[in-house]
Amino acid sequence: MNAQTPSNARFAPVQKSLPRIGITMGDAAGIGPEIIVKALAAPGLYEVCRPIVIGSAAIIEAALRFAPAGCERAVRLTDIESCSYPDGTIDVLNITSLSPSEIALGSIDARAGAAAVKAIEVATRLALDGQLDGIATAPICKASIHLAGCPYPGHTEILTALTHTAKSVMMLQSERLTISFVTNHIPLAEVPKHLSVERIVDVVCITRAALVRGGIPYPRLVVAGLNPHAGEKGMFGEEERQLIAPAIAEAKRRLGLQKCGTIAGPLPADTLFISASQGRWDAVIAMYHDQGNIPIKLLAFGEIVNITLGLPIVRTSVDHGTAFDIAGKGVANETSLVAAIKCAARLCNL
Repeated sequence: MNAQTPSNARFAPVQKSLPRIGITMGDAAGIGPEIIVKALAAPGLYEVCRPIVIGSAAIIEAALRFAPAGCERAVRLTDIESCSYPDGTIDVLNITSLSPSEIALGSIDARAGAAAVKAIEVATRLALDGQLDGIATAPICKASIHLAGCPYPGHTEILTALTHTAKSVMMLQSERLTISFVTNHIPLAEVPKHLSVERIVDVVCITRAALVRGGIPYPRLVVAGLNPHAGEKGMFGEEERQLIAPAIAEAKRRLGLQKCGTIAGPLPADTLFISASQGRWDAVIAMYHDQGNIPIKLLAFGEIVNITLGLPIVRTSVDHGTAFDIAGKGVANETSLVAAIKCAARLCNL
C-alpha cells in the first residue's frame, strides 16, 4: 500500500469541457493534504477533470514536500472562476487561514475539525450552485469535527443535512464488490432500532437506480440478513421475518420485479459475501457498518470509492480514515483518492 506516484508525472493539458471537481482538504492533521498533492500528480487525472482543492493553501503548500517532481506550487484563489490549471501547480480555493504551525500532525484538534467542516460546507454550496460539477472528499476525523461543534458523525450525514436530502445511501464500490448500507455510523446496539421496511426499500431502490445509471440495465441485488444465519427462521432473531423479507417483497412490488430474481435475500452475510466477491451479485445491501466494510476492505482496501447516493450533487470519497499514525511521514498512499476523483468525474458525465 505504499506505491508512490512516478517522479516524472506531469499534468496533461486541460480541456475546458471537463467537469470541475472540488476536493475537500479533510483533516489537516491527517494524511489528507499529502494524498491530495500526490493524487493531483497522478498520470491522466487532468485528462478527465479539472480539480480544485478547497481548504487551506498554507496546509497544501506545506504538503508539497511529499509531492513528486513536476508538482511545484499551490496557487491561492479566492473564487472558482480564477482557476487556470497551469502545468505543475495545484489550484486551492483558500477558505481558511489555518496554518501548519497551528496543527500537530497526528493529533485530534478542534481547529482542524472546524476547517474540515468548513471545506465541506463551501464545496457543497458551490456544487449546489453549479460552480462545481462534483466533489471528492479527503478523510476527516470524527472526534475533531465533534470538538468543533459539528453534530454529525461523518460525511454522509453532513452532506445529507447540507443538501436537505430526505433519503441518502452510503455505497462502497470496488472492482469485486459493491455494497450499500441501510444504517451508517451508529452503535451496533442501536442498529435494530433503526431498521424499518421503508428504509430497507429505499436503500434497495436507490442502489438499483444508481447501478442502472452506471450502465447495468438489470442489476442483481442481494440483501443481507441482520442476524447469524439470517435469523434461522426466527431462532436467532425476528428482524429477517418482520422487516427484511417484507421489505424485499415491497421493493419487488414497487419496481415491478415480482417474477424476477434480481433482488434476493435475506441471506446469511457470512456466505453471501463469498458469492458476491465471485461476481454473482452486482451489489449487496448490508444492514450495518462493519457487516459491509469488513469484507470489502479485506478484498480491496485502497481501491474502494465511497459514493453518496440520493444527493442532488455528485460526491465521492476515499475508503480510509485520517491515518494519524503515519501523518507527515510521506508514506500515505493516494490510490483511493485518485479513484474517487476519477469516479466523481465519470459520474458527472452520466
